[in-house]
Amino acid sequence: MLEKTNGIVLHHFRYGETSVIARVFTREAGLQSFIVPGVRKARARIKQNVFQPLTLVELVIYRKEHGGLQHIREISCPEPWQSIPYDITRTTIAIFLAEMLSGVLKESDPSPGMFDYVKQALVFLDHHSGRIIDFHLVFLLQLSSHLGFSPRSNFDAHHPYFNLREGMYQSSYHGTEPCLDLELSSQFHNLSNCPLEELESLKIKGDQRKVLLHRIIDYYRMHLDGLKEIKSHLVLESVLHE
Repeated sequence: MLEKTNGIVLHHFRYGETSVIARVFTREAGLQSFIVPGVRKARARIKQNVFQPLTLVELVIYRKEHGGLQHIREISCPEPWQSIPYDITRTTIAIFLAEMLSGVLKESDPSPGMFDYVKQALVFLDHHSGRIIDFHLVFLLQLSSHLGFSPRSNFDAHHPYFNLREGMYQSSYHGTEPCLDLELSSQFHNLSNCPLEELESLKIKGDQRKVLLHRIIDYYRMHLDGLKEIKSHLVLESVLHE
């Protein structure tokens, strides 16, 4: 059955001599894996560069209802990115977020609301002319609400410590609990409540940004079973600290 859908490419890898397998987050069908034959030939009908991480695409697909590798009839990129491929900070953020999305999305699990959020956020990342070095932190905390484990908004003077496992702020903590200290908890609260349009209002130091990224990944790992080891954040940390 032929279907038309929008998609966000997460990654691709070689398959055989001339083909690739691409994982694409589609709006109507969720995460799908596509085999694309002949894409690495010199005169390929579909060009390999359309499968770069977080490229927005329009697809016509042969949809198999019972999963497995799907096939693409047509694919296009009507609105190519203007900044993400050419700015090292945006490129590295995109690669990291593509790895995170690959880890948290489940095959064939449609989530149009999450798709629309991710697309809107990526358009912001591409177009925003201001400071974006905290974009990935705000993005991940906003994404957590679509995944069902948004941090509880109970931060106040009586509940200043964020417990990663419980997903809420508490009055005190013991060393054995996975809690953020006072300063990091306050920054975590600021990130959780910051619209993307107000990124410049965040006042996060470089060392705090690094620790917060690690703790947010820990937060994801505590609330999502089977999340694989994330590696690209190490490159992102290096770029953001240069």
